[in-house]
Amino acid sequence: MRSRQPAVIDKGTALRLLAAINLRPESRRFAIDIGGSLAKLLYVQRESEVQQELGIKKLDEAWPGAQLSVRIPEIGVILNFFAFETRNINDLVKFLRENWGSGISSKDVRATGGGAVKYAENFRQELAVVLNHLDEMDCLVRGLNFLLTKAQREVYVFDHEPLLSAAMSEPASPSVFPDLENSRKFVDASDDPFPYLLVNIGSGVSIIKVNGFEEYERVSGSSLGGGTFWGLSRLLTNCKTFDEVIELTKSGNNSKVDMLVGDIYGGEYGKVAGLDASVIAASFGKVVMKKEAPDVYGWAGMWKQFVRAIKGSSYLWLNFLLSTPVLGPLLRWMGYDKKTQEKLANLGLRSAFSANDVALSLLRMVAFNIGQIAYLNSKRYDVQRIYFGGNFIRDHPYTLAAISFAVRFWSNGETQALFLQHDGFLGVIGAFLGNDDYDIVVSAVGSSIVASWKKV
Repeated sequence: MRSRQPAVIDKGTALRLLAAINLRPESRRFAIDIGGSLAKLLYVQRESEVQQELGIKKLDEAWPGAQLSVRIPEIGVILNFFAFETRNINDLVKFLRENWGSGISSKDVRATGGGAVKYAENFRQELAVVLNHLDEMDCLVRGLNFLLTKAQREVYVFDHEPLLSAAMSEPASPSVFPDLENSRKFVDASDDPFPYLLVNIGSGVSIIKVNGFEEYERVSGSSLGGGTFWGLSRLLTNCKTFDEVIELTKSGNNSKVDMLVGDIYGGEYGKVAGLDASVIAASFGKVVMKKEAPDVYGWAGMWKQFVRAIKGSSYLWLNFLLSTPVLGPLLRWMGYDKKTQEKLANLGLRSAFSANDVALSLLRMVAFNIGQIAYLNSKRYDVQRIYFGGNFIRDHPYTLAAISFAVRFWSNGETQALFLQHDGFLGVIGAFLGNDDYDIVVSAVGSSIVASWKKV
């Protein structure tokens, strides 16, 4: 099986897909989850349509979300997923206004997420589309319950011992960085997956304890989540997208930025089991310890500031050239765009720290914190199964390894972190399943399918 591609696709591809879908009267098979950073979409097909080559993959052969499609054989449908950045939502509305035919009688779309409220008026005024808003937490739980009980090869444990062993501080290397498909150990679907904890990592973190199909409560959370990682990445690096930051981490060495136990004690701290020399004692601790060169005045100081200004402006000029229509594509082809990403935003610290190392330090800081909070809540509520979801994970091996390591470290190896193939799409699945209008769902996918789904 090929490794599935990133869930986020470019705006143009997303809009082409939506145009092709909605030129046909299929709004009833469509659901949307508009989050703070990403808008996630679900489009449902009958298997018979795919056999007739009417499948969504025919709309765009290069569509990266093709790897995300899920076949549910017992109810005879295929779920297709894709996502794009929420900041482009107004472009989506404009495009649908131009392409969604006026002859479509029903323009009700099941929706969840904060954006389903925030942008509801935009959809109503521009498209005469009613976003039927459904509670976000209801949708998350309903979507995960559906996948846990109906979908095979959905839940997995990250099983790559070299990377798990290196998760604290060792840098990336060709021998450590794994093929993700060979590092997944899948867990069979279960008719009774309860109780469990859902740790949903979006802009922030919500931890939900689920006791049954309709029984759950939010028990904890944190403001330090994906938004923290991406926000600080934008402040500290010159990356323009989330995926650019993730790419930086692949060649990072966070031990050059983080203070380790070995940096303090010269080796492991023997009085406490598990505090090896490589354990992170303080994230970004070495930045604090870095001595700043004293200010120099006069001709020498002027020359120092002149050199700094030249270095800083050279990257500004490079960004300008990258944006030009003629030179830009050539420079990007030659890899010069990566040179701007690999430099820290802080000119004074560029010579001491690299953006690659800072990005990996930041990723592990956030991921370790989430893993620890999740495990502590599992002990508090005596729950063994912890599922991690949300678009922060993005199939990135270092993120998977960091969360897995944190849970294993704090549980002394007794608990495993569980991950999902469709970690960022739980809400949109739940939104599709959660509509109370039985007739709309029946007309969209058939009564036998609805009857099966209503059990979830």
